[in-house]
Amino acid sequence: MTQETMLALLLTLARVLPGPLDAQEMQQSSQVMIASEGDSINITCSTRGDLEGIYLKQSWPQGSDVIYFEDGNESTVDKRFSGRIDFSGCQNNLTITIRLLQLADTGVYFCEAVRRSMSRGSSTMVVVTEKLSQEAYRSREPLRTSASLPAALAIGSFLIGLVLGVLCTLRKTQIKKLCASRDTNSPCVVYEDMSYSKRKTPCTPNQYQ
Repeated sequence: MTQETMLALLLTLARVLPGPLDAQEMQQSSQVMIASEGDSINITCSTRGDLEGIYLKQSWPQGSDVIYFEDGNESTVDKRFSGRIDFSGCQNNLTITIRLLQLADTGVYFCEAVRRSMSRGSSTMVVVTEKLSQEAYRSREPLRTSASLPAALAIGSFLIGLVLGVLCTLRKTQIKKLCASRDTNSPCVVYEDMSYSKRKTPCTPNQYQ
């Protein structure tokens, strides 16, 4: 399943999953979170009244208890998140930080307060996207270079044609100026090559000599 398909599926799940009946008793931050591999997210669970402890659970794609937190006691953390969970605040207003996110962390999470009657918060959908490595980023550079090559050739051809057009225009202008600068009163001598003429006509004396 591609990353885009999974994202679309999760967004659909976020819209169709029913909210808890006691959502007024448990408040949960952010319905949708999108982060890259290696980043961190914070999920805050807030509730009023007395409670024994609080869970952060995952309901999709598999059901599991991510953490169990209780004031004054050692917290329990699922082995999949071992070394990647931090806590701040108290059990009535607990912020859970998940660090060094992995693609497998993508899922739907919800808070659940432990008291005489269980109260559950609204779900938070977490989407972890793949982070491109430097090698993968560099491998895309030749694609962008090859795509820009035809455009560069077209621009180069246009500029060369423009320069040649300007040079031709300047050359024509110089020729016109040269012809216009000649003296119109100067005699124009025309020579006729008779060496290949086959007509046998007598020579006439030159009246100008």
